[in-house]
Amino acid sequence: MVQDIVDERDLALVNALQVTPRASWAQLGQALDLDPMTVARRWGRLCGTGLAWVTCVAGPALHGDFCMAYIEIECGPGQLEAVAATLSAEHPVRYIHHITGAYGLLVVIALRTPAAVSAYLRHTIDRLPGVRSSRMEMRTVGYSEASRWRLRSLERSQQHVLESLGTLPAAVGGARVDATDQELYRLLHEDGRMPFTVLADRAGISEPTARRRVKRLLASRLLRLRCEVAQSISGSPVTAVCWASVPPQHLESAARSLTALQDVRLCCGLTGRRNLLLMVWLRTLGDLPRLEALIAERSPHVTIVDRATCLHTVKQMGRLLNAEGRSIGNVPPNVEVLAES
Repeated sequence: MVQDIVDERDLALVNALQVTPRASWAQLGQALDLDPMTVARRWGRLCGTGLAWVTCVAGPALHGDFCMAYIEIECGPGQLEAVAATLSAEHPVRYIHHITGAYGLLVVIALRTPAAVSAYLRHTIDRLPGVRSSRMEMRTVGYSEASRWRLRSLERSQQHVLESLGTLPAAVGGARVDATDQELYRLLHEDGRMPFTVLADRAGISEPTARRRVKRLLASRLLRLRCEVAQSISGSPVTAVCWASVPPQHLESAARSLTALQDVRLCCGLTGRRNLLLMVWLRTLGDLPRLEALIAERSPHVTIVDRATCLHTVKQMGRLLNAEGRSIGNVPPNVEVLAES
């Protein structure tokens, strides 16, 4: 079993890197009371087996500069696997979930404009062999994103120490970007802990320049590092998707309240009648009705109108995943999201 090859210290290390993804081995070792070499060895094993990884995504400063669309796709008999495999190689596709229900795939894409989303839907998805039908909604507001989700393996004192390490000074001046910044984004997406010496060599710049640019991109919130973990070892191996309807005047307060629930990994507003989407990680499928009851108690204006269970996450922010949630491949990001408007 995959759970047999990790222990509590491994999970604490993943949790620590969720808090501060580029902390040094010495800093991590001090916080976790481990020898730095032991920390490096444990992380190397977790990465090497695809159980955890650090990646890079577009940061909050860019979220208003591109459009995210949530597309449910119905496939013909025996065609779902082929459709998922084709879409998993597409750069604009960030997530692919095989879900229960009439629409077997939930696909999330990110493009610069609504017109680009329209073209992608008409010219790529609708023309894909095996696609029978689709429906799509656009994200309106992101209330909580997956990068904020955490394991709960650290002591509070350890977390405070690590949080102080991860603090970046506010960026000064304009946040202009160029081709070198885009290349750094691509490299950090491949490995968010890539050493500055390697980043500099692969980007064709000096190490001080690499350090300065990466710190600026992170401080400007143009990029965000995040540590991911295979769901099979997270303690919450079940993913559920809930679509809710909320009166517009209560949407903001309800969504903010729900993001505080520890099982909620993603919460965002959508266009359409189902105007709130929740993605949750649960210990068991039996926890879903209990979570819905808690939502109803906590936010009486929220009505869950549809739900699905995720059978397999095929792609997650550019990472290709196997049935255990292990990383088995990487699709480079669409660096156009980092282009100047």
